[in-house]
Amino acid sequence: MPFASSLSLSLLTGWLPHRRHWQPACGAVLILCAGLAGCQMDGSGLSSNSKNDDIKMPSTAIEESYGGDSGTEITLLLRKGAAGLYEGPARDVRDGAVLGVGELGNNQIRLRVKDVGPGLAGIAAQVAAAKGRNAALIVSYLPPGETAAIAAISPAQRPPLLNLASPTATSGGDVFNLASDEIDSATEGVKAAGPGGHKKVSALVPADFSQSDSTRLGNAIWNSGNTFMGLGRYNTSDQAADILTKNQPLIRSAEIVVILGGTSEIGMVASAVRSAAVPGQALVGTNNWPQSMYTMPTVTGAFIATDDTQSSGLIAERYQRHFNHPLTTSGAYGYDAMAIASGLIRSQGPQAMTAANLMNKVGFRGTTGLFRFNATGMVERKMVINTIDGGKLKVAAQPSQSF
Repeated sequence: MPFASSLSLSLLTGWLPHRRHWQPACGAVLILCAGLAGCQMDGSGLSSNSKNDDIKMPSTAIEESYGGDSGTEITLLLRKGAAGLYEGPARDVRDGAVLGVGELGNNQIRLRVKDVGPGLAGIAAQVAAAKGRNAALIVSYLPPGETAAIAAISPAQRPPLLNLASPTATSGGDVFNLASDEIDSATEGVKAAGPGGHKKVSALVPADFSQSDSTRLGNAIWNSGNTFMGLGRYNTSDQAADILTKNQPLIRSAEIVVILGGTSEIGMVASAVRSAAVPGQALVGTNNWPQSMYTMPTVTGAFIATDDTQSSGLIAERYQRHFNHPLTTSGAYGYDAMAIASGLIRSQGPQAMTAANLMNKVGFRGTTGLFRFNATGMVERKMVINTIDGGKLKVAAQPSQSF
């Protein structure tokens, strides 16, 4: 039996909210099929678990703990806002994780939520404390500096880290990035624009695009089987003619031009690319583009890869009901993190939280679609391919069902 098929990962084998029976996944790829027929699981969901059905936030701000009192600990590190509360994405991650452990933990998982406080001072102490409590996994949503500080701690001195914030560069030292960003979107968009590879690809990025992200983007394009011609930068004050003049060799030599960024300057950059009038040249955007850009004629036909959110609808109603605000991508990441941990620990015990298990090549299917972790700790996702048509995204291809 393939490795992934032998795992009874709760998220991936398929949770059914009103049934109590479990069985192996249907097929080699483990599939989330909550609410669908065909796959079942050997545990009860939130709606049939009286202990966890009524999710309430603790009355104290000192300690937040959810799930089985004697279960294996998963430590969630977050930062509270100025008002002393978890706000925005941090709140959503916490709420998604709470829902996940309630529905999938089967009282074998204990989620402990910790505020790291301001700055880097509290990071080492929180990690050491988690290690001392024999936590099987640290899940975090923190700024890049704090995430890097955790990653820098020797794997022997901390549990594995599952990062839900912006991806951080790793060397494979038990650090895994679950969240996707615009580089992931750009990479998948390039693959769609040149499905056979062997294309010349140039990139245009904002002036403040970091060197580490530049390296990562270039490597991703090379690894997709294409030739990376290099990247050019644009400033907020640039006009289309300026952008074309500065980046003319890159634009005119490319069969695919990918534009990264998340501001209104995207329209100016796209105008510069289109003005070069290179026959057959494809334009690729990212999931960071503002929706207001879709109405510009110069971006018509551009490829944009987005996360596969179809499965998130399976938990959206329950999330809204319990927390009184809509499910976001951050909330879905929190849920998926608990599902991965719950599935591994329930099937093999706390010792199952290893790099080898997290990097199984078949991957995982969660509320955020099909994904897996590569040897560098970065997430690889199967994304929805869209093109811009009539001022909005039009699905061109659904993601494949396996890697």
